[in-house]
Amino acid sequence: MSTALMGHAGVEQTPRAAWTAGAFRASLAAQQGRTFLWSAPALSIGIGIYFSLPDEPGLLLLAIAATLGVAFVWIGRSAGLLLLTGLVLCGFALAGAQSWRAATPLLRATTGEVAVTGRAISVDRNSRTRLMLVIAPDYIEGFAPAHLPKRLRLSVPQRVGVIHPGTRISFKARLSPLPSPVEPGAFDYGRRLWLDGIGGTGRVTSAAVEVLDAPIGLVSLDDALSSLRQAMGSRIHAALEEPYASFAEALITGERSTIPPEINRSLLVSGLYHILSISGLHMWLAAGGVFWAVRAGLALVPRLALRCPIRKWAAAAALMMGLFYMLLANGGVATARSFIMVAIVFFAVIVDRPALSMRNLVLAALIILVLDPEAAIEASFQMSFLAVLGLVAFYEAWAHYKSGQDAGEGPQRHWTWRMAAWAITAFLASLATSLIAGFSSSLPAAFHFGRISPYGVLANGLAIPVVGILVMPFALLGVVMMPFGLDHWPLAVMGKGLELVIVISNQVAELPGANEVIARPPLPSMVIAASGLVLLCLLAGPVRLAGVVIMAAGCLLVRAAPLPPDLLIETTGQNVALRDASGHLVPAQPRRARFSVEKWLQANGEEASLGEAAKRVGWTCNDGRCLAEVKGKRIVYLTGGESSQVDCGGAEILIADFPLRGACRHVSLRIDRFDLWRYGAHAVRLDDAGAAVTTARGEQGRRPWVVVPQPRHEAN
Repeated sequence: MSTALMGHAGVEQTPRAAWTAGAFRASLAAQQGRTFLWSAPALSIGIGIYFSLPDEPGLLLLAIAATLGVAFVWIGRSAGLLLLTGLVLCGFALAGAQSWRAATPLLRATTGEVAVTGRAISVDRNSRTRLMLVIAPDYIEGFAPAHLPKRLRLSVPQRVGVIHPGTRISFKARLSPLPSPVEPGAFDYGRRLWLDGIGGTGRVTSAAVEVLDAPIGLVSLDDALSSLRQAMGSRIHAALEEPYASFAEALITGERSTIPPEINRSLLVSGLYHILSISGLHMWLAAGGVFWAVRAGLALVPRLALRCPIRKWAAAAALMMGLFYMLLANGGVATARSFIMVAIVFFAVIVDRPALSMRNLVLAALIILVLDPEAAIEASFQMSFLAVLGLVAFYEAWAHYKSGQDAGEGPQRHWTWRMAAWAITAFLASLATSLIAGFSSSLPAAFHFGRISPYGVLANGLAIPVVGILVMPFALLGVVMMPFGLDHWPLAVMGKGLELVIVISNQVAELPGANEVIARPPLPSMVIAASGLVLLCLLAGPVRLAGVVIMAAGCLLVRAAPLPPDLLIETTGQNVALRDASGHLVPAQPRRARFSVEKWLQANGEEASLGEAAKRVGWTCNDGRCLAEVKGKRIVYLTGGESSQVDCGGAEILIADFPLRGACRHVSLRIDRFDLWRYGAHAVRLDDAGAAVTTARGEQGRRPWVVVPQPRHEAN
């Protein structure tokens, strides 16, 4: 290249380089003062690292992480990268501390019918006929005191009578270890129970429960709230017909066990199922309704309105309403999280700070994560945080855009025009809210539940105004009127609103393609896509568009996911499913292991039931011997128990729901009851090189909540 051409090229590049450098400096300048907004994502990263480890970190490592984390946070208060690094380390240490605090002995084997004595911690309705009891045992027949779990979670038939929290009781029960995942890499429900201090599950078999001691004084509040819920439920059912009474009871007291299955399914398909869960929407409507009602009432008194901080008084009333609703609903962690977010907003009003801002959202998330670190990897927190994050980011951007527009007022229009414009604006705002919240929460929803609602925006855009105008305000009014016996008419209005919500749900659920079930996307792609969404919402300036690119990359990586397993084997061997040429799962048994198989089908993006899936072509079963061929491999699945002669002729892969012991050693891959007992559910992938096996316990790793089974005579 000549000198002239090189010089010309240099002249061409100089403005471009200067523009790039200027744009980079402007992007950095736009991020000034926004470091705090990244604190909740940084803390979540540390928590996620802890729960993704294959081995439990030692106490020394956790102590080092905590010490360095606190030091980095303190030193890096004015240095963003050091501060965020410290928060990652603090998140790691917090998750480890939660595990150490919850540590409990685990049941290692099932028991026969044994005597159990202990104090009831909580009693919740699980269905129309069964209760869920959490008990702190002080005696289990055949167990040494050192081996007693802190808590047991037991299914109780309703016929045993009323059990009050705090009561010391005695009964007979069959106990089991914590459940393991239904397939390798699936949701670990046993971990959630263990972090609640629960070391075993089971079923009460006694016809009655013997009461040994009365409740202790400190738990009388739970008993009082339980009685209040029952009394309010009775009033609701007296005022409304079914299914509206059960629907209303779910929204007011949190009792969802009596809602008909067809209503649950309709709401699930239409994208309105979140209405049943007392969370952010309900808390905002209830507390916000009190805020505006109290403020409007006080504003009617000129002396108070002019001389007193009635806005702060209304915020204090809203805080008390939110606290009461949280206690009454007994909705658990999700309801508590929603109250924290609401409390942050109204506390900001009391101290004269901006109520709804990104900083308040991040502060609420930090409080939630410190109190319950595992929330970072759970669907409820992820969906609610991302939904509100998207809404706050959008409305902050919209407010910034509007502030740059001409503030001059146009000509005064007729009041009918103004009312119509207000109605259209409210409807468009409702649609925008539904669209943004639905899109933002769709990533964790797709991963955790394998379901998307194509018409969710339509359903929410129509139903949420009904909930906000006819349902929740009159539910609140009905609760206020109950002590005076005047709750019938507010509940009647609420019932009409719920009737309209159900009509909307049913109509949307019947639209073509409304019931979309998708295969569970791989975790890495969802993490990348969610990271892009967070970048889009938290970055300032044009650089935030990089989040869109990262989101798109994460979604495209779904196609690069590893091939799904060709065989799935249930944790007790009760059922085996193969994957046919079209990618559908075919169970060998039409009735056994229904829960596990239907979870497999859901994760595979199928809506079919166990019976429907078992009718597909794939297995040939006769007298406890099922045959199939997958990718040229001959599969034999044996059921029915041990026998002196095991027919494994021609098998290349042999699966049995009983111990094979020394039988059929010539088969290259044998999976029997002992293998499943030791390692949990199995997944088998087949290729030309042979068979690759993964197990549920292998994927869980060596963590304190993972049950290492022992023979029954050694487990106590």
